[in-house]
Amino acid sequence: MISANFSSETPSKPQALGKWTPDRVFLTPEQSSRLGAMTLLPSDAKSVLRVEKKLQYGGYVWNDKNIAPGSITVKVDLRTQLVSVFKGGHEIGAAVILFGADDHETPIGQFPIRGKSREYQSKSYNAPMPYSLWLTEDGVALHGSKVRWGSATHGCVGVPLEFATKLFENAQIGDVVEIIRSPRPNAAVTSSMNI
Repeated sequence: MISANFSSETPSKPQALGKWTPDRVFLTPEQSSRLGAMTLLPSDAKSVLRVEKKLQYGGYVWNDKNIAPGSITVKVDLRTQLVSVFKGGHEIGAAVILFGADDHETPIGQFPIRGKSREYQSKSYNAPMPYSLWLTEDGVALHGSKVRWGSATHGCVGVPLEFATKLFENAQIGDVVEIIRSPRPNAAVTSSMNI
């Protein structure tokens, strides 16, 4: 969700950041604390993925290389239309999402994953919901979708199918999905990270 955007022309390491690699930017404790207080990152965030260009509809990044096994935390931001997956405080995946239309809003809050369904067909909407991670009793899930501009869900969080597959493989029942609508402007995030 925060995934640090760097162009290939970035000449040198930004002075205010901690260690960084071609794949990842490591946050200083102060940056992590500030972004955690703004609910934009998990409170234990240690690093975010380094993304070369802005993610487009249907696009995603996933890099869990050298990240220890463990439980995950998923952050969904309805305002930016992005989802981030963190393992052990390190962002391992990010994608553009679909979310609920005005008449079927996606709920905001913290939702432990209640169940998983690899192949599911919605009875209410006669629509496929592959790799569903169930969040609420009334059927809201995070699941694979054709993520394209102008589309919406009936309250679920839709992610690109390949991303959904990877998330499904890593997520366990009880892992937490937090859905927020971050405040505007996003300049607060950029200045707090000093990027």
